[in-house]
Amino acid sequence: MQIRDDIKRYGKLLHEKGLTIGRSGNISVKLDPDTFLINRAGADLGSLTDDELILCNIYTDNWKGGASPSIERGFHQGIYRTCPDATAIIHSHPFHSMLVSCSDTPIRTDLFRESMAYLGKVVRVPYSHAGSQRLADEAAIRAKDSQVLILNNHGVVVWGKSLDECLIKTESLEILCHMQLAAASAGIKLNYLGESTMEEFCRYLKYISQHA
Repeated sequence: MQIRDDIKRYGKLLHEKGLTIGRSGNISVKLDPDTFLINRAGADLGSLTDDELILCNIYTDNWKGGASPSIERGFHQGIYRTCPDATAIIHSHPFHSMLVSCSDTPIRTDLFRESMAYLGKVVRVPYSHAGSQRLADEAAIRAKDSQVLILNNHGVVVWGKSLDECLIKTESLEILCHMQLAAASAGIKLNYLGESTMEEFCRYLKYISQHA
């Protein structure tokens, strides 16, 4: 199945790009309105096999496979339930994004083209233990307002219409966080563009995409 191959390929990319830590992180793809595939609990995303991809139901606790699905299955279910456009989700732990998640550093995306185009608004999710129902509920609620979530003291969750979109958003957030932290460390004042400029840029992108 092509979708299984895609999940394995993007899991490997996350590992190669240093966006995961050990056996942490998870990745899923919605197959149809009722089901999705997600990696098994404790899997190494860099070397996933077919039998480590578990078929789960979006609306029930039922799943099929030779191992238990990721303990974070709950917020994948929740996002698929509340966001009809979501067909792929990546949960990762990029270093600089993680550092921001463990601090009160503001996250502004009105800084450069990619951050405006790919990220839009970034929303924080209050800390809850991994795999808890509270985390699943909080992430699902906030996913309605943003495709890019910072889980406080935990990591990053991104949803989109494809794994490629999710990876681009994850990388863009990591670059943004790296730039903001490096600038703060070096005493460099960043020239943010402002919300009105970002809104104008997004309208511009929409216009050129319609007239390309």
